[in-house]
Amino acid sequence: MQPLPPRALGILAYLALRFEWRLATGALLALLHDIILVLGVFSLCGFSFDLTVLAALLAVMGYSVNDSIVVADRLREYLGRRQKMPVARCVDNAIRSTFSRTLVTSGTTLFTAGAILLLGGPPLFGFALTLFVGIMVGTWSSIFVAATLGELFGVKPQHYRKKARLPKEGEPLTAAQRQ
Repeated sequence: MQPLPPRALGILAYLALRFEWRLATGALLALLHDIILVLGVFSLCGFSFDLTVLAALLAVMGYSVNDSIVVADRLREYLGRRQKMPVARCVDNAIRSTFSRTLVTSGTTLFTAGAILLLGGPPLFGFALTLFVGIMVGTWSSIFVAATLGELFGVKPQHYRKKARLPKEGEPLTAAQRQ
C-alpha cells in the first residue's frame, strides 16, 4: 500500500487542526470515496482520461472537501453547544441544518454541469461528465459519509469543550475562576 500523497496529508493536517482528527479522517475518506467513484464511472464506461477530466476531478475534490467542511463545521458547533445531546442527534441536526444549503449549491452547480454536458459537445464531454458525476457523489458523501464516519470514529462533545484559560500574572480572577 502506498503512503498518502502530500496534498492528502496537507488536507488531513488542516482539517485535524481546524476540527478534530475524527472528523478530518471522515472528510478525507469521503473525498477518496468521491474520487474512486468518479474514476470508476470513467473506467466502467471506457471513457478517455485527459487533462480536462483531470481539471474537473480537481474541481470535484475542492467541491467535496468544501461541502464536507460545511457539515463538519456545523457538527462542531452542535457538539460544542449541546453537551448533553447524543452524538447521533448532533450529527442529524448538523446535516439537517446544512441540507437546504447543500441542495441549492449542488442543484445550481449540477444544472450548469448538465447544460455543459448536453450542449458542450465532444471537447467538453469528459469535463462535464466528471463534474456531473462528481457533484452528485460529492453531495451524497458529504451528507452521508463524512459526518457519519466521524461519529463512527468516536467524536464526542468533550472533544469540543472549551478549556478554561488560566489568568496571567497580575490579571484579576473572574467569578468562575474564583470558585
